[in-house]
Amino acid sequence: MKKVLFTVLFLFSASAFAGDSGCGLGSIIISKNSKGLQLLSMTTNSFFFTQPLGITSGTSGCSSRGIVMNDKEVQYFVEVNQKELSREMAQGHGQLLATLANMKGCTDTQALMAFGAFTQNSYTNIIPNANTSPSEVVQNLNKELAGQKELQSVCHGS
Repeated sequence: MKKVLFTVLFLFSASAFAGDSGCGLGSIIISKNSKGLQLLSMTTNSFFFTQPLGITSGTSGCSSRGIVMNDKEVQYFVEVNQKELSREMAQGHGQLLATLANMKGCTDTQALMAFGAFTQNSYTNIIPNANTSPSEVVQNLNKELAGQKELQSVCHGS
């Protein structure tokens, strides 16, 4: 029993000193970011099992819409729709391109038009050849977007 308790306390304390407790009931109740309170917050999350439930349901301050998740969604979207999306990027408009723009945070009409013009103007950099893989398309798109300060100002999250 002592070994189990020691292991649990060690794991809790190691994660608490690595950063905040994340999301869940503990992080809602305890918002101060001191090491001791974050340890208590993490213990609360673990004891009541609220963090895994919050992550699954998207409640208690938990969300699956992080950067990594968004990039995976974009990559999957590009993979499934690459041929048609490539054509729409070259044209600067289309339903799939609008969906991609939405995924990149371009939601209003002005932002969608700016995103379409951007992909059309940057097409050869985003898709340099017919053998460009979906992951390369996403990497190239992100690289090109990084230099577009004006587009970033109208698109939130790109």
